[in-house]
Amino acid sequence: MEGDEVAIFLMALAAALFVAPFTLGWLVHRLYIKGNAAAGVPILVVFVSLAWMAFVLRYYADPSVQGIYILFYLLIGLAIVVGPGFWVPAIYGLRISVDVFQRKNLAVALVLGAFVLSTGMIYGGSLWGEADAEGDGEGGWWIPLGFFLMGWLLMILMSVIYIRSEPNSLRIRLVQDRSLSEARAAAGFLIGVAVVLTDGVAGSFEGWLKGLLGMGTITLMMIVHEIFRISVPVILTTVETKTQGWLESRRWESFVYMGIALIFWAGQLMLKAGGR
Repeated sequence: MEGDEVAIFLMALAAALFVAPFTLGWLVHRLYIKGNAAAGVPILVVFVSLAWMAFVLRYYADPSVQGIYILFYLLIGLAIVVGPGFWVPAIYGLRISVDVFQRKNLAVALVLGAFVLSTGMIYGGSLWGEADAEGDGEGGWWIPLGFFLMGWLLMILMSVIYIRSEPNSLRIRLVQDRSLSEARAAAGFLIGVAVVLTDGVAGSFEGWLKGLLGMGTITLMMIVHEIFRISVPVILTTVETKTQGWLESRRWESFVYMGIALIFWAGQLMLKAGGR
């Protein structure tokens, strides 16, 4: 490892060791963990994210990524997931310490976990493929980070559009009303978009058709969201959230998002198979 890589390695290690105990709830009182289903979500999504990164690094990363470099990229991914992955939702008002651990809010945990998992998916996708598929170059750590930032910032933009297009405050419906239907819909949208963006940042450029298919898929998800949100009334209360059946019907929205994402993934596999 060279000088800049050692510096990045040490910074990622320090960030992960410092932040992980707080975001994963290792320092909270056990009373906040006992009987709290929401508390298991952060740990689960971080574990799945790391497993995805390890899978990509083991089988599909640049051949030069061996030995200590596997740990190098895993540490960077861990620092990103337990850091910005949790901080960005906190800016919106979805707080892991208060909402997930203290208030045991499963709705917040689902959306927060979906954002963290999406972050890990996109970072793992940025590690996919050779750094220089046409030559013998090995690239550098800044190449996957650059692709990750492009995909991740686009996911944040899509999240902002989703939130802004809701008829009323999604944060209130998650934090105060604890609406699981709204949480499933938002989580399904995040993961669905992440599937598309993960494929977008993975590998080398394969033509404009792939990019157009990805943008078309995300646009379709936004159209689906517009269709489902029409039935959401302007005024919501905790009582309405728990009693009216139309709100619970939004759980189907998340299945539509995931179905679109799976169709997109299958379509991409067919395009790659056809190009061989």
